[in-house]
Amino acid sequence: MQTRVDALELVKLHTKSDSLIRHMYGVETCMRWYANKLGEDVELWGITGLLHDFDYEAHPTEHPMWGIELLKGTSYPKSITRAIASHCPERTGVEPESLMEKYLFACDELSGLITAVTYVRPSKSIHDVEVKSVLKKLKEASFAAGVNRDDVAKGMELIGLTAEEHIGNMIQAMRENALELGLQGIES
Repeated sequence: MQTRVDALELVKLHTKSDSLIRHMYGVETCMRWYANKLGEDVELWGITGLLHDFDYEAHPTEHPMWGIELLKGTSYPKSITRAIASHCPERTGVEPESLMEKYLFACDELSGLITAVTYVRPSKSIHDVEVKSVLKKLKEASFAAGVNRDDVAKGMELIGLTAEEHIGNMIQAMRENALELGLQGIES
């Protein structure tokens, strides 16, 4: 299997947007955290989170099929390409079934919402984000309108966690990697 360095090279080859790269780091961070908690393969889960949107910027109308086709010609395992397909079931027809697929689906949209909540904090620090703040913003459809609230709810159902548990876990994971995610905040 390819390494994180290889995956990051692929991401940066196809993605120039810093915010999209940070989104992929965010999903990777949460996937690694959950894999560790669940006793799963941390590298496999992390690389899957990192790669899930690598083709989105360059091929938005073909995402994720374009990226999946590219990955099929490499040494990335089929479990990664299937997980990437399952994070967009409306486009691919592939529903999340494995534990890794369910967690990828559950972390994708919610990581974007948590990041958006962080950016509106005066400190711009994930360390100041609370579960109740994320829950409040989750209910406001106009806030981070690109975040699919139905997918957030479906993700929590897939992994069998309450909103409070899943959001709390993701905030904790993102705090542990705040610097790389650009969520460490600003100094006043």
